[in-house]
Amino acid sequence: MNVLKRSLAPFPAEAWDFLDEEAKEVLELKLKARKIVGFKGPFGLDLSAINTGRFAPMGVEDVEGVTYASREVLPLVEIKVPFKMKLTEIEALARGAEDVETDPLLEAAKKLAKAENKAVFFGLEKAGITGILEASEYSEVSLSGGEKEMITGLLKALSLFEENGVGGDKRLLLGPELYSLLYELDDKGYPLKRKVEEMVENGALLVPDLGNRGLLVSERGGDFELTVGQDISLGYTGYEGDEVELFFLETFTFRVNGPEAAVVLK
Repeated sequence: MNVLKRSLAPFPAEAWDFLDEEAKEVLELKLKARKIVGFKGPFGLDLSAINTGRFAPMGVEDVEGVTYASREVLPLVEIKVPFKMKLTEIEALARGAEDVETDPLLEAAKKLAKAENKAVFFGLEKAGITGILEASEYSEVSLSGGEKEMITGLLKALSLFEENGVGGDKRLLLGPELYSLLYELDDKGYPLKRKVEEMVENGALLVPDLGNRGLLVSERGGDFELTVGQDISLGYTGYEGDEVELFFLETFTFRVNGPEAAVVLK
């Protein structure tokens, strides 16, 4: 059976199309991590793990002269975000209503995006995922304190890439606290953001989920890999009275292949 069970929902396909589009707008805005990592998939819900290319000795001595090892894999994590909507609101779609109440849908989409972002940036230990911030090989670089400190810190981060042969265009990802510094004015009255974007080819991106941290990353490709089985999808659980229970579903894993391609900023 299709786990999404969309055909069992008590509303027409046109309503699903509307809900999908509403969710897509939010997800495109909130899925910040996908903007800087490599995306592989979707491979479908059947994919449960990916090969890491590594193995570990098992310590088995069952037959003399034979060694045993287990192949290491990275399992996909399945995340689900349930929410409820009024059936009358969904039915109103079929009648041409344009003021449908979709706040529960939008809030659920934001939660799912936050979960994916946090797994990529901070990791998810129980799922075997190491995030970019944890994987970085460098000491954190400070950007706070004013224009001079921002420029000096950014030059230091860029020099780390130079010293370690990390090429490709660079992008700056900043949490709200660091991002706000970009709008401080220099002694000529220009926002610091302009100078920073002259130093970083792909500019700066606000990433609320980073909090008071930031990242300078190379976008040369191959360093950060998001593998998706079931891509973000809407499904149906059931209904009771005037409420319909829906959910978002996604399966994914993430790995850092090139930890030298990210510098953590603070």
